[in-house]
Amino acid sequence: MYDISVFDQVNMPLDWAMIYYGIDNNIFSIDIAQEFAYRKLERNEQLSEEEMELTWNSQNRLDVLDLIREILDDQGNTGEIIEEAKDKIRVAIIIYLRLTEKDRTQLFEKIDMIYEDFGYPEDMEKFISYMPISDEAISLCHTIEDNRNYLLLKLDDFIKAKQIKYQLLR
Repeated sequence: MYDISVFDQVNMPLDWAMIYYGIDNNIFSIDIAQEFAYRKLERNEQLSEEEMELTWNSQNRLDVLDLIREILDDQGNTGEIIEEAKDKIRVAIIIYLRLTEKDRTQLFEKIDMIYEDFGYPEDMEKFISYMPISDEAISLCHTIEDNRNYLLLKLDDFIKAKQIKYQLLR
């Protein structure tokens, strides 16, 4: 499970849709809802009744999800918001892994797991270690290291595009 520090490190602002998706899909523990509500309090932001309740009521997963769902329903377009939240979480985790995992073999094993956990998104296929390489520039005569460098290049291209999309550049 991941915590708020992942998102802090990659400069990805969290929102209630991300919290909801993460808890609902066992990416986050339910404690993240309380921590997120506390952070809003610390920034002197106005909290709704549901958000106030989340500052002290974070024991029951279903109760927490129901409270967050009420917050999201008030915003409208819940389905679209949650779908974007799923992508933001996936991107943040990938960027975090790229920043923190120095062993390339471990990095690609973890990226492969993210690919599976998020339903095999097409935009990740170019840097998944077990997928066939479609680029003609990379052939069977290249070394394992050449192929890893190619995957790393494709991963970095993906990250740059997503950093631009979600305005994560510092």
